Amino acid sequence: MAFGALLRIPFLQTSLRGLEELFFPPRCQVCGRALCRNEVHICTPCLGEMPFLPSASTSLPALLEKYRGEGCPEQLFVLFYYDRYDLYKNLLYHIKYDAKRSLAFTLGTLLGKNIAEFCSADCIIPIPLHPKRERARGYNQALEIARGVARELGIEMLDDVIVRIHHSESQTGKGTFERRNNVAGVFRLLEPERIRDRHILLLDDVVTTGATMASCMETLSAAGDVQFSLACLARI
Repeated sequence: MAFGALLRIPFLQTSLRGLEELFFPPRCQVCGRALCRNEVHICTPCLGEMPFLPSASTSLPALLEKYRGEGCPEQLFVLFYYDRYDLYKNLLYHIKYDAKRSLAFTLGTLLGKNIAEFCSADCIIPIPLHPKRERARGYNQALEIARGVARELGIEMLDDVIVRIHHSESQTGKGTFERRNNVAGVFRLLEPERIRDRHILLLDDVVTTGATMASCMETLSAAGDVQFSLACLARI
């Protein structure tokens, strides 16, 4: 039997995973300590100290408060505080730059559980990446987060009704005005009939000024009679 075929035998796969965990135990994505058997991505002490925001957050970024279109957002749900001097910033770094899909999904489930009682959206749309950036990054972190949220809320995920048609520069380091110009007109709505008369939970990993979400909302609003709530893992 070929070596590759041997590696596909379930018993051997389990044994190899056991050896890997013995010599290279999974680490907490916050503090870096080795995880115990029942811990997933975040150790119990770090999870207990995680700076969660209140479940129902109604404060919106200043840019979005000025947005008075047909689909003016109702709420912004945020999972935890962002502090660049805090170890919890590692969570955002890992999902954004290390392609930690499973971590993104897990954080999405935490967000979903935190807002399930308060969110009345009937579908969720992750902010799309341009294909060039998605290829470079390996995946769209907002999509993986949205999968976790959608599972907890029991709502439909629509990841194909809007696309990013322009490869804009990174928003990092830009001011409010620069951010707005950088993402103006970068999205295109493909299937307006699928979101008309619906309440959308628009999701991104991080919200700073809200420029990207505002641009995406403006494009989605063209479908007509669309309601919005917003969600993200962290607010900067």
